[in-house]
Amino acid sequence: MKTSTLIAAASLIAATGVPLALASQGPIGEWQIADGSADVAIRPCGADLCGFVSWSRDAADLVGREVLIDMRPVGDLWSGTVVNAKDGERYDARMSLISDSVLKIEGCVLGGIFCGDQQWSRVK
Repeated sequence: MKTSTLIAAASLIAATGVPLALASQGPIGEWQIADGSADVAIRPCGADLCGFVSWSRDAADLVGREVLIDMRPVGDLWSGTVVNAKDGERYDARMSLISDSVLKIEGCVLGGIFCGDQQWSRVK
């Protein structure tokens, strides 16, 4: 690796306080949902991303349930389906990184007429 590349990588780490590996993985990782009641592990599923409940404070039977389905990259965001793990309702979804530690998840119905969103925090 060239010295200039190493200096650029070190500058990125110093400027952001985020390890380079974390910055390059996008939304892949472990996220705590907005109310803190569950964690979701986002990982590659083929060319797309998917997310599974990895921990739940209230309902152990939710662990392993897929809640983000076929999230495909579209520019700076991912588009697919989000599932409410508690009732099974499905919504058109988009997710985008607000920062390396905050992920915005948006679910919509009726072709995007009604939408709601949450901000999830990176656990690891």
